[in-house]
Amino acid sequence: MKKHQRSSILFFGIVLMLMFSASSAAGWDHEGPTLGPADAPVKIAFYYDFQCGHCKKTAPVMLSLVDDYKNLVQLTAVNFPSPGHSYAEPSAELALTAADHGKFREAFILLFEKQSELSPDNLIKYGKALGLDEKTVRANLENHAHRKIIKRDFYKALEIGLTATPTIFVNETKLMGYHDADYFKWHINQELKKKGIKSPVGEVPKPVKKKDPYAKSVPSDMIFVSKPMPPNNSKLLVEVGQKAPEFGLETIDGKEISLSDYLGKANVVISFVPAAWTPVCSAQWPEYNENKDVFDKNETKLIGISVDNRPSLFAWCGTMGDLWFPVVSDFYPHGATAKEYGVLREEGVAERALFLIDKKGIIRYIDVHDINSKPNFEILKSQMEKLNQ
Repeated sequence: MKKHQRSSILFFGIVLMLMFSASSAAGWDHEGPTLGPADAPVKIAFYYDFQCGHCKKTAPVMLSLVDDYKNLVQLTAVNFPSPGHSYAEPSAELALTAADHGKFREAFILLFEKQSELSPDNLIKYGKALGLDEKTVRANLENHAHRKIIKRDFYKALEIGLTATPTIFVNETKLMGYHDADYFKWHINQELKKKGIKSPVGEVPKPVKKKDPYAKSVPSDMIFVSKPMPPNNSKLLVEVGQKAPEFGLETIDGKEISLSDYLGKANVVISFVPAAWTPVCSAQWPEYNENKDVFDKNETKLIGISVDNRPSLFAWCGTMGDLWFPVVSDFYPHGATAKEYGVLREEGVAERALFLIDKKGIIRYIDVHDINSKPNFEILKSQMEKLNQ
């Protein structure tokens, strides 16, 4: 990024902070599909992105609050799609199309459940599964029928100082990140107490500040927003049941590791990602970082591979905090390991691919995923558990 561009972003951020300070007391001003009565004493606004991993975990929590508090809570769901998430806006388009037909909740649940499979073709299928007219869904997706609303919500989010999802407002209290239901229930109960209303869920303990997670988020102004790419354009050269190709690559701290280092000791997941500093990659590895216990429980080691050079990977990984797994560079000869596995794309980057390899070096699971979306960790988890049985 050029120096003047970075300066502009910093200036823009300062302006937004000033705007937020001036407008934060302006009252409830969140628009979007709602669940719950309009006269509810507690109003919740959930700013989300359908490709945001923490939003996926937060969405069912939000719905549970509506169900548990019944007529005391109204939820407003507000799209805040990241420009770097290729399928976030089309998914929002489908959700709003469903809302037009009284099926927002069903779409909200389905789209988060299918987060790792939000391709344009699949969105048509999901519309049909929701009972929506296929011609209407297709026309709305192609013509961006709700883009005006999506852009309205996006710029309004910027105006009130939002920079990340999930962001949640409980009346005027701003909360950020994923939390369990009790965390939000405590805040809702505080609002009910102000109005002299007894909570239907009873008392819940005051939230304890969480410890810092293993991984941090890459700062938004450091993420390179890339255009959507063809989901896959390489030819896989290995298959399940085959011995995994050996490799020896250098980690970002200068050590060389090879696949054979792990033979007889642990199962291995190889995670190829396309490029440092890009949105989906910058969300995928932090998710694995936060789930170290899952890998440990299943006697599985993780190796992250990118065709980026070591200095770029070193800087990128530094913004994500202390990664517990080694990250290696497949830069020179460029993409040699990715090419041997058959996941080097025409553009010179690796596919977004996962290979689960057992202690004998045999490939047991492969996911060459749509490069524009993050693989479903729950599927990888189930495969590790299956292998460890």
